[in-house]
Amino acid sequence: MDQRDAFRVLASADRQFVLHELVDRDDSVSVDALSQAVAARRHRVSPEAVSDAQADRAQVRLVHLHFPQLMDRNIITVDWADDEVSLADTEHVDVLLEAAEELEPWPPNDMPGRYSW
Repeated sequence: MDQRDAFRVLASADRQFVLHELVDRDDSVSVDALSQAVAARRHRVSPEAVSDAQADRAQVRLVHLHFPQLMDRNIITVDWADDEVSLADTEHVDVLLEAAEELEPWPPNDMPGRYSW
């Protein structure tokens, strides 16, 4: 992955947030937890305030749009049997994180709660 491709990946706020969640937690994360976190960020509410419909819509976007793009670029791995997502152990992740550091702001900081200013 070159830097230009890394910025294409980072063009989506949802993909940025998925990456940040995985780096921040430093462990695998359930698809449901990621969906709830992305919905909270998108709607600018706490994760507890996310409705089931909002979380479901976020999960559809992640599973059908964002996860495939991240998997194709060897950024994440998804264990569908356990519904767990984790960062891949590849140099592509390092390139992506280096590109992310050039973004303003990184990590994304517009979510209330644990990411609040």
